[in-house]
Amino acid sequence: MKFRARWAAATHSTITTAFMKSNIMLVAAICLILVGCATSDVSKDFSLSPDSKSGLLIGSVKYLGPVSGYRVYFKGLNNNEKGYFEAGSSNAVSLFSTRYDFPDVGGKLQVTELIPGNYEIYGWAVQSGVAHLSQTTPFSIKFKIEPGKATYIGSFIFTVTNKLAATVTATKVDFADAFDEDIKVLHRLYPKLAMADIYRGVDLGLRKEDIGGASSVYFNLAPFFIPGAPIKH
Repeated sequence: MKFRARWAAATHSTITTAFMKSNIMLVAAICLILVGCATSDVSKDFSLSPDSKSGLLIGSVKYLGPVSGYRVYFKGLNNNEKGYFEAGSSNAVSLFSTRYDFPDVGGKLQVTELIPGNYEIYGWAVQSGVAHLSQTTPFSIKFKIEPGKATYIGSFIFTVTNKLAATVTATKVDFADAFDEDIKVLHRLYPKLAMADIYRGVDLGLRKEDIGGASSVYFNLAPFFIPGAPIKH
């Protein structure tokens, strides 16, 4: 009986450890799928020159729900550029410095210099405390950046569909033409771009719902150990 008790306890400990390791590896693998760095905006006094070797991307990320890190990922198709645009904040320390560019919804206008080339929006994610959400189906939204020109690529709207307190556990993402609203904010935040010609890189009135499909959520918890039952001698 003592042998059986020891064998059962050792087996329980081995299975528990293996289960936790497999979960940690699964979360790590998923996090590596969406890579890149947060893309910074141009300065408030930026002005676009027709002779510039780079181009300007204009778009927005908006959210209806608690403040979290709402991200949209992009990559160059014929260059090595890659990164993401983020609205809100995934860092509790910076919640009080979170930008609110729009009067009726959380969100941020993205105004970024990029090297000329063809690009693709290919993913989205939400970082909300210990919860990491991502898409479940692939999608692709392509756009082109030309030197000395500004291109509007559209608006990405996150709508939270489930949460646990202030932690987002489910969301849907829509893609839409919000040219008039976004350019109005552009002129307010970047007055030197008020006279710039903006190329509309998205069809008038376009709206695509549920890009990337339903969200999948993973909880990145610190590992913990469950002790086996004590063995009686």
